[in-house]
Amino acid sequence: MGDMPVVRWGPLRLDVEIGVEGTVVLMTVLVIALDDGIEDFVVAGQVVAGPLIAAFAAHAFSRRLARRARQDEPPPTRAELRRLTRHSSQFLLLGVVPLLVVIVGGTSGLYTAETAVDAVIWLGLAFLVLIGGIGGWRAQHRVTGALRGAIGAGVLGLVVLLLRLVLEH
Repeated sequence: MGDMPVVRWGPLRLDVEIGVEGTVVLMTVLVIALDDGIEDFVVAGQVVAGPLIAAFAAHAFSRRLARRARQDEPPPTRAELRRLTRHSSQFLLLGVVPLLVVIVGGTSGLYTAETAVDAVIWLGLAFLVLIGGIGGWRAQHRVTGALRGAIGAGVLGLVVLLLRLVLEH
């Protein structure tokens, strides 16, 4: 876990890998949900929260299981298991902004639930480009590394958006 590329934001050390994986999972689920139709803001909130909660649970379980399965190391301490779970909780952090978009739309009536989900997808693409640029910078400490990371992450996000076009036609 210590060798993972991280982005520091105040006291938080955010894992680039979780940021990319969680965002792509969320965008994919939202694209499929939009194809099926979003009835209201409650459903939109469930569609945002559901995959991130599932990704958190799966990641926390798999990290803890993998750590316990290492036979060449002593059993993990409770503190280490808590740290692994806290690390996985970054999947839940990814839902803060999307849920705010849904809540603001639901309480204000400024836009529909489908518009909220669509906005979250585009915010996800922007976030991927941002985190790709940060990850690229951290990897090479050069502008070219940041550009490569941002472009690569943007292409990944566009692949998810292409899924939307395929589903719509």
